[in-house]
Amino acid sequence: MTAAVTGAERACGLRGSRAGADSAAGATSPEQTFEQLERLYQQLPAMEAKGAVLARARSAAEVDRFARTAAYRAAELDRAEAQVAEAKARVAAAGSRARDAAGVGGAGEAGDARRALMAAGTWRGLRVGPARNAERALTLALEASPFATVEEARAALLPADTLAVLAAEVETYQRDYAEALAACQQLEGAA
Repeated sequence: MTAAVTGAERACGLRGSRAGADSAAGATSPEQTFEQLERLYQQLPAMEAKGAVLARARSAAEVDRFARTAAYRAAELDRAEAQVAEAKARVAAAGSRARDAAGVGGAGEAGDARRALMAAGTWRGLRVGPARNAERALTLALEASPFATVEEARAALLPADTLAVLAAEVETYQRDYAEALAACQQLEGAA
């Protein structure tokens, strides 16, 4: 916005004088255009503050999204590790029963248990990469954000309706400012 402000000041002479408005003194429309830009320029500090709140809230939402994904992936990995531990216990129990039964009927159970362990190990292996990637993505999102922790980011979250209203207000201001600036520059160029 600073570049736009500098452009507005040059194009319309708003800083310290009303040269742009004075040159269009006879025409109502150019005067209104310059007055509109001046009103928008006076609102600039408040809108910059709202823009900063909006940017912070959007960053918080992004960190929260990555944190939720990382938590989900970590929970999947924990479940897979629990299945591996359970399958290892079944293999040990089946092996013990097979030794006790002197190999009668225990071999089939031990084979089933080993296959279950291999399946659980494969399932766990398929969960390690996504869990690590999600954790890495969360770390990068935090580093790119103004927040030190996920909790700090979550404290800066805004309700969706509040975020939408704020975004619409900032976008409307930016559009109005750009249009008024372009109109003033066009009037300055025609003079």
